[in-house]
Amino acid sequence: MRPPLRAIGTFVRCAETGSFSKAALELGMTPQAVSGQIKQLEDWVQVRLFHRTTRKINLTEEGSSFFEHCKSGIDAIDDGIRALRETTSEAVGTVRLAMPYVISRGYIMPILAPFFDLYPRVSIELIIQNQNPDVVEQGVDLGVGSGPMPKGSIIARRLASVELVLCAAPDYLYRFGTPSTLEDIKQHRCVALRHPRTGKIMPWTFRSGDSLVTLDLEGCLTTNDSDTQRQAVLSGIGIGQLASFYVAPNVAAGKLTPLLMGYTAPPYHFFLYMLKRTKIPLKTRVLADFLYRELRKHPDFQPARLREVAPVS
Repeated sequence: MRPPLRAIGTFVRCAETGSFSKAALELGMTPQAVSGQIKQLEDWVQVRLFHRTTRKINLTEEGSSFFEHCKSGIDAIDDGIRALRETTSEAVGTVRLAMPYVISRGYIMPILAPFFDLYPRVSIELIIQNQNPDVVEQGVDLGVGSGPMPKGSIIARRLASVELVLCAAPDYLYRFGTPSTLEDIKQHRCVALRHPRTGKIMPWTFRSGDSLVTLDLEGCLTTNDSDTQRQAVLSGIGIGQLASFYVAPNVAAGKLTPLLMGYTAPPYHFFLYMLKRTKIPLKTRVLADFLYRELRKHPDFQPARLREVAPVS
């Protein structure tokens, strides 16, 4: 007697959803049909697979063991189907892509149209949040971020080393003067950034030779969003320490003035990351390669060549 393969697939969905009704909805069947297939499978294996009540179902000990065997077999079939699809050299499916808001708006949106021209059968679901996601719980395939990588087994490729640059709007410097030392900064209005993960105000750190100097500031304005911090500095509210990829276009347009004073801030790094797995789907690989190539050559992510500007008189 041949095994009831369709019933095995139904059994796996019931075990994963914990409900005949939910499995029926996903499979496009009636709950009665699902229940009938499970009964057929139990008759075939001569073992009860589920404990049933009027409200829920639970796997029996034998059912749990059987589920693990079936699941590994179905996963192997899925891998085989994915491999067959990839032999066509055509990427297909949805990629869940996570990143901070400012990266999405300023750097990803402008380059995605050519990607969709190249890969019309790939779709992207963007997950925008300033703190690194739980890649497993949120089902993230690919991400762009800085600082500590998300928890889990991660593959990361460095996109850029980003400098932090002390700067202010020309109008602010005209009104309040240009600080010439780090000690002078304490007398100025400053725009501070609260770390989105730790909730702590981020100190301003500078390097001079082999020494590190840290300024703990109480800003006249504090925000947990780096783009809001940049807008505040552009508006002339105060001095801020901003990422070089923010600063470069604004300095070029004359909207921000860098205040270097012989100090530099330690760089931080932007990464393209993905969950480590035995075989990375083609849809994820092509998007990762595209983003890596395009972002690496973006002028804002090149080493900042910002010269110290003469004080505003």
